[in-house]
Amino acid sequence: MSTVQTIRGPIDSADLGRTLSHEHLTGGAAAMERVMPPIYDLDESVRRSVEALRRAKAAGVDSMIDLTPVDLGRQAPLFQRVAEADTGVHIVCATGVYRWVPFTLFRRDIDEVASIFLHDIERGIDGTSIRAGIIKLAWDFEYGLTAEGPAGEGMPRAGLERTARAAARAAKAGGVPISCHTNASMELGLPLMAIFEDEGVDPAMVTIGHTNDSHNFDYIRGIAERGFNIGLDRFGIARGEEEMARRSQIALDLVRAGYAAQTSLGHDASPYYRFTSNVPENPDCWTPVSTIEVPWLLAHGATQADVDAMQITSIRRTFEAAARARGM
Repeated sequence: MSTVQTIRGPIDSADLGRTLSHEHLTGGAAAMERVMPPIYDLDESVRRSVEALRRAKAAGVDSMIDLTPVDLGRQAPLFQRVAEADTGVHIVCATGVYRWVPFTLFRRDIDEVASIFLHDIERGIDGTSIRAGIIKLAWDFEYGLTAEGPAGEGMPRAGLERTARAAARAAKAGGVPISCHTNASMELGLPLMAIFEDEGVDPAMVTIGHTNDSHNFDYIRGIAERGFNIGLDRFGIARGEEEMARRSQIALDLVRAGYAAQTSLGHDASPYYRFTSNVPENPDCWTPVSTIEVPWLLAHGATQADVDAMQITSIRRTFEAAARARGM
């Protein structure tokens, strides 16, 4: 067992229960709450989040990992208001960075960036007492933007690699896991895992996310074979029945391969995204795993123990591995 920081305070890892591995209460960009005319409404964000959380709880969800770092639009006042509402769902919030490393961090020393992440973990986010309980990284097509020689230091890949090493060091020092948005079609879990291994990170404390975007099961299985956690965290009805079945089949194949306890489920969804105008309201954004994917798995040969391993054991494993790393 280990201590996990949530927006309502610390809990024991044994109390996480059924956990969604990769979600967002809101999301957009840093300072979106300051844009005029307004594109972010705190009251509306709270209303939608609370309703969606209560529906998720009714569907059997006990905990949720909110992977929204500050440059993706993290909102501490939203966390405070949701914590006061007490929806019955534990929420772990994140430090870290999103796909385009902020210029303020881009050329800083790796250990200095690690200290910035550690501030959120040990002291609190955005001047509040809410402490981050996980580190978020995001590697997408930007990783392909690089150059040889000194010019490469100004390209996105250099910033992504530097902050990944900072995340590794902060995770070990702070005793928190890492969860990664990855472009699975580019198999970007591979270079990320290599950095974590080089930094001496226990792979059990790292989730390689969005892996169910991949159609290459050898790549997916290879992540688990190296000891990392697999995030099958893009599941929802907007993808259509055929695609949902394909993504569910990946989870079932991992169960049959013996990796249920290294497989986590989620949606990568939000009730209040602010990336574009007029995002439809969807209070059931966090229920499809519980109401569609899990029943599909059980109907196709997975056992309840397999489902428990994916929804409970896998996430708890990452937090407990991180706690052990801090004690080393």
